[in-house]
Amino acid sequence: MDAQTEPEAATVTPLDQVLWGVLTNEQALVPFANAWLGLLCRMLPGATRAVLVLRQNGVAAPVARWPDGDAGSAQLAHVAELALKERRGVISRPRGRAGSQATRIDDRASHLAFPLLFDGEDQGVVAVELENASDAALRDAMRHMQWGASWIELRQRRVQSASDTARLSQGYAALEVAATTLAADGFEAAARAAATEIAVRLGASYVAIGWIKHRSVRVAGLSHAASSGKRAEATINLAAAMDEAVDQGASLVFPLPDEEPLPSRAAHARLVAQGGGPYVLTVPLTMHGQITGAIIVQRETPIDQSAIDLTEAIAALIGPVLGQFHLGERWLTTIAFHIATRTVRQLFGAEHYILKLATCAIVAVIAFFSLFHVEYRVSAPAVVEGEVRRMIAAGLDGYIGSEHARAGQIVHRGELLATLDDSELNMQRLRWIATRQQHQSELDKALATGTRAEVNIDSAQIAEAVAEIALLDAQLARTKIVAPFDGLIINGDLSQSVGMPVQRAQVLFEIAPLDSYRVIIRVPDSDIAHVAPKRAGSLILSALPDHPFGLRVVRITPIAEQADGINSFHVEARLDETSRQLRPNMEGVAKIDAGQRLLIWVWAHHLIDAVRLWLWSWWP
Repeated sequence: MDAQTEPEAATVTPLDQVLWGVLTNEQALVPFANAWLGLLCRMLPGATRAVLVLRQNGVAAPVARWPDGDAGSAQLAHVAELALKERRGVISRPRGRAGSQATRIDDRASHLAFPLLFDGEDQGVVAVELENASDAALRDAMRHMQWGASWIELRQRRVQSASDTARLSQGYAALEVAATTLAADGFEAAARAAATEIAVRLGASYVAIGWIKHRSVRVAGLSHAASSGKRAEATINLAAAMDEAVDQGASLVFPLPDEEPLPSRAAHARLVAQGGGPYVLTVPLTMHGQITGAIIVQRETPIDQSAIDLTEAIAALIGPVLGQFHLGERWLTTIAFHIATRTVRQLFGAEHYILKLATCAIVAVIAFFSLFHVEYRVSAPAVVEGEVRRMIAAGLDGYIGSEHARAGQIVHRGELLATLDDSELNMQRLRWIATRQQHQSELDKALATGTRAEVNIDSAQIAEAVAEIALLDAQLARTKIVAPFDGLIINGDLSQSVGMPVQRAQVLFEIAPLDSYRVIIRVPDSDIAHVAPKRAGSLILSALPDHPFGLRVVRITPIAEQADGINSFHVEARLDETSRQLRPNMEGVAKIDAGQRLLIWVWAHHLIDAVRLWLWSWWP
């Protein structure tokens, strides 16, 4: 290959080596971002300025600029915002051509921006300004930006992985401390076990756990100690330091970094003065959102953020555990007395207005229900039925010829409902008519000849033919099935049965009148004792919810039946009025008046009866 056509070897400058070293080893964000942006711009010919924007704590802000201290430009910021908004790479070319004399120097700059999208979420954007860049150079620059974005993603994932690992380690440690606490036999033993385990994991001189009793914190357990001991000076200082954290409702560290001790840390200062280590951490214990105690950690080495996070994670887990131990060791009389005194104090105290209002409302409701009488009404499902149901059956054996009405249709008296096939009957009738005419002719001949015996025979045969014709006429009349009265067809549909055979007395239709109904109420056996004939009531139908119907009980069927898991009796009632909108088999709810009762009895008598029955079944 000719020497002039060989590609020029890439050179690595000392600055590149330094930047690559920072990019590979630096953990801090700003130096890493500056090194990454510097390397990117050195790879892009014609790069004049660049900016890297990253999202931190939900806020997007520039973390690196190139060259260092560059103020940026409005066009560069516009391209970066557009890339973030459209979530894709954006290229803004100059407004004029490079060779035009009218083109200004600023107009020869192209601007590129590429969004940093990790796991479908935008984490920032990088924007670069290039001068005198061709289309091929712009495409190469965009490709370098896309490839370079993987370094940012790699760092983000490394930071997230380290954070997840730390949180996972803290979670495991907190769970192990909670497991040690749960294995104890009682409250004080659990507090000592938890304090000892925390001291071992944090490398503390000692750890103390306190619990609130009578509005002040008392030491419940010390690490590496068989018991909390008497309330000596050390124990008093521990309790005072815990009170400081409980009163402020937050974790306290002593001493504060680069600050003088505050008055709120006075007890902590006294605790340090008595020995055990110059660094103290106090974390409140909570249960059901209420502060119930505190943990104190004292050690010789400074307390960093990881130690604070671990102690707070442990406190969040063992707080409810210790609380359950403490509640479980109280006497029943103590629990009852505590609940009673707390309730009385809340009722007659200066606060807890909602509890007072709720108590007054409950008392008023109980008094109202216990004194107020209402009309008790037995409620039960009901169905409307026709008082008369006429069965229309086939008058003879045959086949369905045609149908003219079906279920749900209103018909009038004499209206044709269906017909049976009469072709065979008509043929028989014609045959007998022909036979009658033949015998009539023979009779005429016999009368002409004067033979008496033949006259008698022919007359008998003619009478037989006339009888058969009359019988066939009657059968032909039965092939036409008509409505016996005005009513509603509630059963019967022969539209799919044309041509099918039927037998004599087979039911084809059921018709109910439109002006005569009865109501069947299915009353549960638990309420049947409150129902009696002639009692009034009302009916609401699902199809006519805005039209209540009055009713009156006629009779009670003394036979129960099971339906939907309920043992019920059929109660028959008559409607006080009818409506043309009523139809058989309409369903609804009926309520039967059963006299005046206390409102509390109306609402609770089913429960009372069930409890009485259960008690009676178990009573010896």
